[in-house]
Amino acid sequence: MKSLNTYRWWIGGIVGVWFLASLLTLNYNGLFFDEGIYVAAGLRALEGHGISDRYLSWFGGTLFWPTLAGLGYRVAGTAGARGLALLVVSGGLLAFAYAARNLFGNRAGFWGTVALALNGALISMARLAVYDGLAWFGMAISLWALTELARQDHRKWLLLAVAAYILGALAKYPSGVMLLPLLGILVLTRQKKATLDLLLFGYLGALAALMVLLPLREQVATYFQWRLTNTPSFGVTLPMIAWTALFMSLPALVLAPVGWWLLRENRPLGSILLLSLFIWPAYHILRHDPVSITKHLTFGYLFAYPLVGIALAALWDAGKGAVRVLCRVGAVLLVVAIAALGTSQALRAERGWPDLRPPAQYLMEHVRPGEKLLINESWPFTAYLYAEGRISSPWDVYDTYRVTHGELKTDLCAVNWFVDVRGSFTWPEDILKQIEACGTFRPVLSSTSWVVNIGSDLRYVEYPVETVVWRNSR
Repeated sequence: MKSLNTYRWWIGGIVGVWFLASLLTLNYNGLFFDEGIYVAAGLRALEGHGISDRYLSWFGGTLFWPTLAGLGYRVAGTAGARGLALLVVSGGLLAFAYAARNLFGNRAGFWGTVALALNGALISMARLAVYDGLAWFGMAISLWALTELARQDHRKWLLLAVAAYILGALAKYPSGVMLLPLLGILVLTRQKKATLDLLLFGYLGALAALMVLLPLREQVATYFQWRLTNTPSFGVTLPMIAWTALFMSLPALVLAPVGWWLLRENRPLGSILLLSLFIWPAYHILRHDPVSITKHLTFGYLFAYPLVGIALAALWDAGKGAVRVLCRVGAVLLVVAIAALGTSQALRAERGWPDLRPPAQYLMEHVRPGEKLLINESWPFTAYLYAEGRISSPWDVYDTYRVTHGELKTDLCAVNWFVDVRGSFTWPEDILKQIEACGTFRPVLSSTSWVVNIGSDLRYVEYPVETVVWRNSR
C-alpha cells in the first residue's frame, strides 16, 4: 500500500464489503423507538407539518435527518430509512480512512479502518434510522477536511470542515461537543496559521448555526430547557453505564494507548485523539444518563481509532524473518478477535428492543382513521400506522407521557384501542386500573418478543417482552 491509488482500492474494498454486509441484514428487527420518532416526524415534515407539530421542542436535532428518514421509508419502508443511514455512515467511514491516512500514513489508515469497521457500536448505529449517523458523518467529513487543510494548506478545506461540522451538530445537537478535538487538531496541525483559522471557524460556524436556528429559537430553547431537567434512567444503574462503556470500548482502550505511546514525537496530537475516547463515557457517568450511550461512544471512536491503526500497523511490521511472520499472525488473530467481539456486540444491540411488527400489523389491518389509541411504547406503532394512513395524525396515539400530562381530553373509556407493551415504557398502575374498570376493553392479540439487555449483575440476559392489544367494544 505504498501508493495512494493502492490505498484507495483497499479502502474502497473494505468500505464496500462493510456496506454490502450491513445492507443485507437491515431487516433484523422492527422499528426501534427512536426510529419511529424520526420516521413519523419525517413523513409529517414532507407533508409540511414538521414545524407546526413542534418536534424541535422535544428532540435534540433539526429536521435534517427525519426528512431523510421519511423519504427512505416512503421508498422502501424500514429498510429504506435504515439504508439511507447506512449509506451516510459508510461515507463517514470512508472519510475516516482518508483522515487517518493523512495523519499517520497508509498502513495506520488501513488498519484503523479495518478495526473501526468491525466495531460493534458503529455496526449497530449504522443500521439504525436515527440522527446519530448523519451527525457522525458530519464529524467524520470535518475531521478529514482538517487533515486535508494541514496537508494542502488551502482554506477551501476549512470551509468544508466548518460546513460538515455544522451539518453534524445540527443533525444532533449533543454531537457538537466534538468541536473540542476538532479545534485541538486544527491548532496542532496549523500552528502559526491556527489563530486565523480558529477565527474563521468560529465566525462561519456561528453564522451558519444562527441562520438555521434563529427562526426556530422558541422550539429549540424549549428543548434545551426540557433536556436539562429530564434525564430518564430506565432503571439503569451507574455500574451498568460504566460497564457498557468499558465493554463496547475494549479494543480501543487496549490498542489506542499503544498507538499513542508509539507516536513519541507527535504525542500532543495523539493525546487529543486518545482523550476524545473518554468524552462520552465521562458525560454519561457524571450525569448518570444511559440514553444513547452506545451510539454516542462512536463519536469518540472516530478520533481514537487512528491510534488503533498505528498499533496494529506496528505489530504487522514488527521484527524480521520468523519473528515478523509471528507478529503478522498475531495481528491477524487480533483483528479476528476484534471482529468476533464486534459481531457479538452488534447481535446483542439489534435485539435490545422488542419486535413490535406483529401487533403493529394487526393494528394496521383493523384501526380506522379517526380512532384514538393508547400505546405506551408509542412511536414505532405511530410510524407504521401513519405511513399506512390508518391514523389521521401521529397525535391520535397517546403514550404514557401524554396521558399523565393531561393531553388526553377525553375519558379513558372512550378511546378505541389500548396497547400494553410490558417493557421499558410501562403504564402507571392507576391507568391500568382505570382501563380495567371501564369493563369494555377486550384482549384481541398477544405477542411475545425476546429481548437482550444488560442486567443489574452486569451480564447480558435474554427475557420476554409481551405486548397485549385491547379493543374497546363499546
